[in-house]
Amino acid sequence: MAQASKNSRTSSATQKFFCSCGGEVKMKTLFENGKVKNIAECDKCKRTERRPSDFQ
Repeated sequence: MAQASKNSRTSSATQKFFCSCGGEVKMKTLFENGKVKNIAECDKCKRTERRPSDFQ
């Protein structure tokens, strides 16, 4: 009997981050000066941080 790989057995739950204003934090990718930059932005207040955990 074939076995499923370890990675396919784990659940892939995505974590949602929320800003202090109550809006949801989304990751965005910007391309400026020839570099790709990932930033986290709140939908409601448009606050930007480097990563979603910085909103707490």
